[in-house]
Amino acid sequence: KVIYNLKALKIRHLNDIWSVTCLDKKIQKKVIFKAKYLFLCGGAISTPFLLKLSGINRNAGRTLQMHPTVKGVAEFREIINSQNMGVPVHQVKEFSPKISFGCSISSQPHLALAMLDNKSYIDKVNTNWRKMAIYYAMIKPIGVGKILKVPFFQDPMIKYDLTSQDLEVLSVGLKKLCEILLSAGAINIWPSIKNYGPIKSMQDLEHLPKILPRKKTNLMTIHLFSSCRMGENEELCVANSYGKVFRSKNLYINDGSLLPSAPGVNPQGTIMAIARRNIHYFLKSK
Repeated sequence: KVIYNLKALKIRHLNDIWSVTCLDKKIQKKVIFKAKYLFLCGGAISTPFLLKLSGINRNAGRTLQMHPTVKGVAEFREIINSQNMGVPVHQVKEFSPKISFGCSISSQPHLALAMLDNKSYIDKVNTNWRKMAIYYAMIKPIGVGKILKVPFFQDPMIKYDLTSQDLEVLSVGLKKLCEILLSAGAINIWPSIKNYGPIKSMQDLEHLPKILPRKKTNLMTIHLFSSCRMGENEELCVANSYGKVFRSKNLYINDGSLLPSAPGVNPQGTIMAIARRNIHYFLKSK
C-alpha cells in the first residue's frame, strides 16, 4: 500500500517491532506505522538523515559522494535540437571512469538556464536554440560530503568537500569536452564559468584555467550515493553487503546510499541491480 503526504520523523525498535513516526502533512498530525522488518529507501540524503534523527549508526551520512559535473552550451551551424528531443543517450567513455562526457537535456528553458553564466549571450537561445545543446564533463571525485543534523532545523544540511584536485580534473574534463565539440563542428561553446564568453577554436582552450575557480564556476550533479556505504567492516560502513544495518535487528537499507563509492557512470542500473539482489537474498533467508 502506497501512502503519500507523509514525512518520516523517527524510527524506533521496541519489543522486536519497528515503529515509524510520521507527520501527515495534510492534517498536520503524527501517525505511527509498525512492522517487524523495516526497509529504508529514502535515497542518499533522506535515509542517513532519518538514521541520524533516530540515533542509529554513527557512520550514517559521513561518506556522501556524487559526480561533480561541469557543463558547456555549444552552438552549431546545423540544426541539432528539437522540441521533444529529451536526453540524448550518446556518451564518450574514452577516459572513464575518471572523466565521462555526454549530452544533457537541452530544451529551450534549460538552455536559457545554462546561459545565465554568460547572460550577455542569452538572446542566442531565443533566436538559435535549434542549433544549440548542453554538454557535460563528469568526474569521479576524491571529495566526500556529509549530511548534518543542525539544531532547530527540520531539514538536513549537506556539506561537500570539493578538493582542488577535483577542480583540476574538472578543468581537464572541460577542455577535452570542448575539443570533442569543436571537432564535431561547434562554432561557439559557453562554459559554465561566470562571464567567460565563447570558446571558438582549439587555441582558445589554452586560456582555460588549470583549476576551475570556485567562486565563478557553476557545477551540478544529479547523481548522489554512498552516504550509508555497504561492506563488511562495521567501523567504516553502515550496512553489510546485503543492506542490513549493523547492530540493528531487522533494519535494512535498499537505495543508492549503499554504493561503496562513486561508480563513475550513471548509477541507476547499479542501484536497481543491488536492490533486486538484496530483496532476493532477504526473501530466501526468511
